Amino acid sequence: MAKKLRIGVVGLGRIGWGFHCKTIQDHPDWVLAAASDAEAARCEEARLAYDCEPFLDYGRMLKDGRLDAVALATPTHLHRAMAEAAFKAGLHVMLEKPMAQNLAEGEAIVRAAGRAKRVLTVYQPRRLEAGFQQLLHLLKGGKLGEIYHTRITLNGFARRNDWQSLLKFGGGMLNNYGAHTIDMLLSLIGYDVKRVYCRLGRVASLGDAEDVVKILLETKAGSLGEIDINQASLDPGVRVEVTGSTGTVLWRDGFLNLKYFKAAKLPKAKLDRSLSSAGRQYPATKVPLIEEKIPVDPAFAIDVYGDFARAIRKGTAPFVKPQETLALMRLIARLRKDAGRIHESLI
Repeated sequence: MAKKLRIGVVGLGRIGWGFHCKTIQDHPDWVLAAASDAEAARCEEARLAYDCEPFLDYGRMLKDGRLDAVALATPTHLHRAMAEAAFKAGLHVMLEKPMAQNLAEGEAIVRAAGRAKRVLTVYQPRRLEAGFQQLLHLLKGGKLGEIYHTRITLNGFARRNDWQSLLKFGGGMLNNYGAHTIDMLLSLIGYDVKRVYCRLGRVASLGDAEDVVKILLETKAGSLGEIDINQASLDPGVRVEVTGSTGTVLWRDGFLNLKYFKAAKLPKAKLDRSLSSAGRQYPATKVPLIEEKIPVDPAFAIDVYGDFARAIRKGTAPFVKPQETLALMRLIARLRKDAGRIHESLI
């Protein structure tokens, strides 16, 4: 069995403490060797809970010399400087989404990883989870025919009053939840985006950043993508709906709900070019539908830290590649430019 890799987690807030520390501690490929946070109490909490070395000073942790990698779970505006420092110290980097505040910072991070010849990956949990990977697997089977429309909805209600509600820290739902939904959409419809439309609004948030986002995309191949992110909605949940020429699938609440037909089974029909409908009836087709309700299989999930370890040991690309994340950042920049401004509709 390969020797375990040593990693430090930087940022012991919601995701750093609740996901990264917990996942690393129980992972066969990793040792949680260090933890860093600006709050002394959180550092001490990590030392007691995980028997790791605490660091108030991130720079001192990098100079320790005993780490292979770091996971950066800090606010977005800190990512560039911290990632560049980690690469300079010769460490591999797991970066929390969104990668950076803007495209220029994202490009700088990727360049730094390339110069250091270190692995860089971004934690994109929605793309990695079992339901989404199972959805991609199902689509490859061809039951839906040619895919022409995809819609992703991410709703909830929260009067955000944290740093992610403030533009100066890279906040707002286009960056925050857009990093999830746009990443998913590009994985479904492709990265060759031809046209975009975006509208940003602020309804419930207490900060100055958007909490309602509407996105429309069209690829060069003609596939349409639609995203609704609404953190002022009383209909919470995440849903992904994919429609093709012979069927549709809805992923929601732990199931893939599939409806499709076999083209060969459709009743024969011919075009009526007259201006007088037979029997004054609207055209109707009896579709021989096949319906399936498929439970999400946890085995489809991608083990992000297992993948990170594999990429480091074998020198291969991680599952979430830096260039894919840069494409996401590039698209976010286009969408923000198209939106122009944030429409205010405060509670």
